[in-house]
Amino acid sequence: MEQFILIPNKKNKFGQVWSLDIIIAGVIITTGIIILYIYAINYTNQSQENLDYLFYEGNLASQLILSEENFGILDNASQINQSKLDDYYYNYDLKKSVLGITKDFYFELDNMTEVNGTAVPYIGKKSATTSNSIKITRITIYKNQPIKFDLYAWD
Repeated sequence: MEQFILIPNKKNKFGQVWSLDIIIAGVIITTGIIILYIYAINYTNQSQENLDYLFYEGNLASQLILSEENFGILDNASQINQSKLDDYYYNYDLKKSVLGITKDFYFELDNMTEVNGTAVPYIGKKSATTSNSIKITRITIYKNQPIKFDLYAWD
């Protein structure tokens, strides 16, 4: 007579546990990818907003500096007034607060040879390390010649 011995099928139990592990791992990886994607989208938007604000302040500063008002450097003939330019050189922090600008900046003028008798390459606050920086270029008149006015602003 033949006798059959029933051996429990252990393969099926191991297969069920293994597939459960893959499902859990897939959920974890998918969640991680979704979180990374959301972070990347928000980070890009935040950088763009910072850059837009920097451009806004740079354009505002260049417009106000190149005006004939008390805080500007132009005289009534729309030319750069040397005494107003000197005032910007010596009172940068005061002028910056009067303009209402929160970002640091400096500006350069082509052929700017002197401020109060001393040769200077720029007027304002210059920084060697910046994360975001912009450059605004305008044309104005200095010493009866058209020149390029470059304003640099940064975070």
